[in-house]
Amino acid sequence: MTTHYRLTHIDMSTRFHLAMQMLDDSRPWGMVTNMADEYKVSRKFLYQIANKAENALLDALSAQSPGPKPVSEYLTVDDELIQRAIITLATIIPGSIRGIKTCLQEILDTHCSIGLISQSLKIAGETADKLNQSEIPRQSVLGEADEIFQGHHPCLTVVDGRSFAVLQLSPQESRDADTWGISFLQLQERGVQFADIACDGAGGIRAGVQQSELAIPLRPDLFHLTRESGKLKHRLESSAYKAIEQSLHTQRADEESKAHNKRVGCPLKVRISLADAKAKEQQAIECYDLFVWLQHEIRQSLEPYDNKNNLISVSQTKETIDTAISLLSELGDSKVKDYAKDLKKHKEALIAPLEWLSQQLSAYRQELSPEMESVIIWSYKHQQELGLSYAGEGFPENIQPIVKAYWEALSLFHRSSSLAESFHSFLRPYFDKHRGIPEWLPSLLVYYWNHHEFQRGKRKGKSPLGEPLTWSETLDNLMSKAA
Repeated sequence: MTTHYRLTHIDMSTRFHLAMQMLDDSRPWGMVTNMADEYKVSRKFLYQIANKAENALLDALSAQSPGPKPVSEYLTVDDELIQRAIITLATIIPGSIRGIKTCLQEILDTHCSIGLISQSLKIAGETADKLNQSEIPRQSVLGEADEIFQGHHPCLTVVDGRSFAVLQLSPQESRDADTWGISFLQLQERGVQFADIACDGAGGIRAGVQQSELAIPLRPDLFHLTRESGKLKHRLESSAYKAIEQSLHTQRADEESKAHNKRVGCPLKVRISLADAKAKEQQAIECYDLFVWLQHEIRQSLEPYDNKNNLISVSQTKETIDTAISLLSELGDSKVKDYAKDLKKHKEALIAPLEWLSQQLSAYRQELSPEMESVIIWSYKHQQELGLSYAGEGFPENIQPIVKAYWEALSLFHRSSSLAESFHSFLRPYFDKHRGIPEWLPSLLVYYWNHHEFQRGKRKGKSPLGEPLTWSETLDNLMSKAA
């Protein structure tokens, strides 16, 4: 006998019709027999359909407990879930391949081999790399370049100073001019347009930029100069405290030697006279105070505007730095003298952004009063707090083009690679989990970083490239493109 579910002539619409006829209480006597003969099925089959339809209606229409219903009480561990878990454990949580294997075993009760995990990450990395290659910033890029090392292998990081988007993260075997020059040329071929590039004193990066002939300004990193001055500040501060301590010790020894009632024990030992100790104390304190003041003046002179929202004069900056170099050279400390020589060596490069800014705004400054210029600069500094959606909003219509020019020029004022340094602090925990740099890791981290949402700061609520994506959406992109 042919089973009922194999009745090909009884399709779904026919089953609906039979169920409605069977549930009709007003159906005439003998109708079930007639329907069985007409559709060539048994009476039992018809009553089974009626019973199933009645149960389905009762289940759908009966009163239910309030509140949202869970989609499912069980987690379906299929291939897609395992792939998503592998990518998540490698990208969101810094972990090794063996650590991922252990997590899958303990959390999902799933055994995955090292080879399967590695192959899954390799495919995801290749997909992320293709997506990264197709994403180019629409505006000109304020390039920030820096190197990070893992297992003696250099890795070049190029970041956009505007959006904090990572444009390149490429591990290489060497860090010479040709290697980094090719990296910069590849970025240019992708469509990246550099406004300038800021980097530290790394010779390979500087030589690579020159080798690539990008014809863009190369800015020295002000962040490293400030960090070096911070080390000297702590050094001079320590020397001052030691001189103060020695002076107090010498003074105490001098007072005890003149006292009528000698204390029990050996007298305090001193190496220099009280006058010499006081002189050294005074010299150390003055040296520290002078260095701190000079460093503050140098730093302020290199800013595009002062605390009163006035543009810094280039000639005044040159005069300030020359005077500071002269005074630093006279402090007598060898490390401070070396710092003064380094400052003199990079003086022209440090002032170059100010000269560029002055040239960009010279034509507009002739049409502005000093008061209006201060208001424009103030609005640029506080545009986020003011909620200004575009340059010139709230200004008279005839001033708006000038405001736009000012804002654009100030947004391109660039002389630091600190964002690349910050990204390296994000990378380090990931790199430390691996002996080298797996091929899949840089691409996955770059794609995740370029689409994650900033939680604070001036970029809060945004992502480096376009609209921020949730991690689930990021996984969907990686999985769909890989498929």
